[in-house]
Amino acid sequence: MMKMKKYFLMIFTAVLALSAASCSDDTVHGRIDQKNKSVQIPQPVEVTSVRPISGGAVIKVKIPDDKYIKGVVATYDRHGVEVKSRISRYVDSLSVEGFADTEEHDIEICSFNVNEEKSEPVNIKITPNAPAIMTVKPVMYAATGGVKIHINGNADKSDLAVCLLRDTVLSHENMPVSEMKWVEVTTLFTASDDITLTRRGLDTLKAIYGVYLRDHWGNISDTTIAVLKPLEEVRIPKSGFAYFDPGDDNVFSISSESSVYPMRGLWDGSGLSSSPHFIAVDVIPLPCWFTIDLGCEVELSRISTLPRQDYPADIYAGGSPRDIEFWGSLKTPTGEVGSGEHGFESNWVCLGKFTQPKRSGYNADGSVGNVTEEDRLYFREQTEYEMNDALYPHAYDRIRYLRVVVVSTFASWEMPDATTTTLQWGEVTPYGQVFK
Repeated sequence: MMKMKKYFLMIFTAVLALSAASCSDDTVHGRIDQKNKSVQIPQPVEVTSVRPISGGAVIKVKIPDDKYIKGVVATYDRHGVEVKSRISRYVDSLSVEGFADTEEHDIEICSFNVNEEKSEPVNIKITPNAPAIMTVKPVMYAATGGVKIHINGNADKSDLAVCLLRDTVLSHENMPVSEMKWVEVTTLFTASDDITLTRRGLDTLKAIYGVYLRDHWGNISDTTIAVLKPLEEVRIPKSGFAYFDPGDDNVFSISSESSVYPMRGLWDGSGLSSSPHFIAVDVIPLPCWFTIDLGCEVELSRISTLPRQDYPADIYAGGSPRDIEFWGSLKTPTGEVGSGEHGFESNWVCLGKFTQPKRSGYNADGSVGNVTEEDRLYFREQTEYEMNDALYPHAYDRIRYLRVVVVSTFASWEMPDATTTTLQWGEVTPYGQVFK
């Protein structure tokens, strides 16, 4: 019984201590439901600098030495709506954002105390830099299976929604944009400063396409229009694919076709499933390559790839391919050593050389840097390599055999002297036109 009394006495003492601490804290900071009558109206802040940014400004302030000041609030009008931007007393700068112009705007800045009482306002004027919806001028052009939109000029990497529209009545081309019969095709999202976005799965009929940009605050750009005719494209049927080794493939330690990681796992259609569908080898030379017999003659427009899906540690890291090349041959390769690049015989043509795309970009020195959610989504589900005959004259040559060259993985790239690597990959899916 004495132990029980002692236990309750300890709890009661603790409650009294917490209550006293709470009251002491209220003396300084004020209670939510009761004003502290000893607190005076706060003194105004001093604005020390104003730095224009895209669609707004960063305002640096000096807060008076007053323990009752809770923070600073900027009040301004944005498109007819009163907006407030707050910071605590422990931060010395605040941002005002979301303007859709480069006009002068009035900003009212006040300190406020624990009673939510404001100081006399300090009134300043800011002139924003041009927002992204003004600096970015999207350009559209026809792509195989759809439309491409090139985005350039988003220097601050603002979040943008890229809204694609279509009007199938060609006679509407010269009508005012607001009167056209638009149907929304898709909305794509990006924060990159220089990127090409693609919308596929469209029919090949000529139509009027429109695109406009929308920012985080709902501001929209003018609509750019173009008459485009998407090019025909199909996914190359994988039923005819087969691993083909003419004798010069150098993936020496590739898993056998009877293993759980066979070469055919690269085109077995397992896609985004988490089942073992990737090629996993122990140690291979750099560069390494392997050859796929496509089973028909084709002209390729793009190749999409998927990484190993059940190994998230390899997102822009580890044994995932970083620098790759695609080569093609119409004739059956013999495996003889030739005078071409990598010692390839003359029937091989280069379709393109690529680095794994990263939406937010790599660092200036080529290192991966920060990986955004947009990067992760692209890496895991949307990686594509577009053929471009302006860069590689044979990009659209008719071929039957596709050779994939892995120049580096993310792990080997970080070790410039590396001559071998491990490799894991999920799926390789070519698109284009089939002939026979």
